[in-house]
Amino acid sequence: MTTAPAEVPAGDVEVVLDLREADLGLTTAQAYGELWQQLEPTLLGRPLRTGAPFRWESQTGDIVLEVVRCGPGVTVVREDTCFDVVAVRERPDLTRTACAACTGGGRMAYGPFTCELCEKQGRPARLCDDHVVLLDGALTATCVAHRPPCKECGRPASFRCAGPQCGTTEAWCDAHRHPHPADPDLDYCPACHRRQFPVCEQEGCRGAGRVRCDWADPAGTPCGRQVCPRHVHRWQVYGHEKVGLGLCREHHHAPRAAAPPELVRQIVATAARRRGGPRVSLALLGHNLRNTGHGQLAVDYRAIHALLRRLADSSGHDNKARRLAEHVRRAEPDWQRELTRLGDTATEGRRLFERLLALVREQETGRAEIADALRFVEYKAPRMRDGVAERRGLLFVDLPQALRGRFIGAKGVHAARYRQALGVDVRFEGDRSRR
Repeated sequence: MTTAPAEVPAGDVEVVLDLREADLGLTTAQAYGELWQQLEPTLLGRPLRTGAPFRWESQTGDIVLEVVRCGPGVTVVREDTCFDVVAVRERPDLTRTACAACTGGGRMAYGPFTCELCEKQGRPARLCDDHVVLLDGALTATCVAHRPPCKECGRPASFRCAGPQCGTTEAWCDAHRHPHPADPDLDYCPACHRRQFPVCEQEGCRGAGRVRCDWADPAGTPCGRQVCPRHVHRWQVYGHEKVGLGLCREHHHAPRAAAPPELVRQIVATAARRRGGPRVSLALLGHNLRNTGHGQLAVDYRAIHALLRRLADSSGHDNKARRLAEHVRRAEPDWQRELTRLGDTATEGRRLFERLLALVREQETGRAEIADALRFVEYKAPRMRDGVAERRGLLFVDLPQALRGRFIGAKGVHAARYRQALGVDVRFEGDRSRR
């Protein structure tokens, strides 16, 4: 029989030598080699089976050999069988890893934990399961002497807060423990619990106020009142298909009462605070101005652009102001392109409106009164996708309510004629639900 050298790949049989029951005092590779030379000859002719142990008795305790792998066709130990000792199990050396607290009665136990504070002070720091202090919420080990006090009252702590402010580093006692509503393994201090599970501002509501009010003061600081999804008021500045700005009860009606410069500031400042949010376009601002009662300004895109420029120039020098000015600076090229496109669209709209006036005047006697009262509002070009119109062009006009029925005609006959002749839909200002 031969023992495979260390550099040779796995031999015929792989074994684990278990010396935990024997006190042999082996410390060198030579000593382990000499022991194997004594054991190996006694295996000749013995049957081999994975998991089957061989046991030798010695004066200092039993030695056990466990077979963990046999090569194909290897069932009995022969003269030429090659063994690999892949591991040696031994008693742990407790001279360096013994628990520092196990000193009474000559007891010595393995200390898998380490008290960092003892270690920094140069004192024995190892601790066994019986003497380690592990607070709920983190596996930060300490000895009894270094058990942290509660951050609030100084009593012995019992858990580490899992909240965003504490991050499992701050310790608290049970008097300040607030459990997670669904996860029994997570506990929070009062401040972190309020932050993670804020109370809705609605009186009597038990929902979590996870939505903060976005309405900002003149310095650009959001209101911050917290509202649950059920009671939050949404200002749909980006359209109904996207999440709008959250508003509390106090600021629910603020958009309706605000002047155009303030409306623009609120929308742009919120977009500047949000990373990856929807782009603020001139058309989007116009849509919101129209919805808040500023219909004439809503279609004057150059005036809206001027508001944006003044907003950036007068925003101040703090971090919020710089962030807003940077947002405006990045968006400026897009706004310039949008102005060009909207200008071309407006020119086309004026052309269509003049044709509409001519069509109105061509009707029976008395139609001149309607033509004189008609006002051009805005033109929306057809919406295209892959070269196909998803929506016809929209020509918005304004007309006193008393004249609208005559403009449309009985059963819509006049409106249908205008639509066919112009190739666009003609709608009154205010009728934008089907845009």
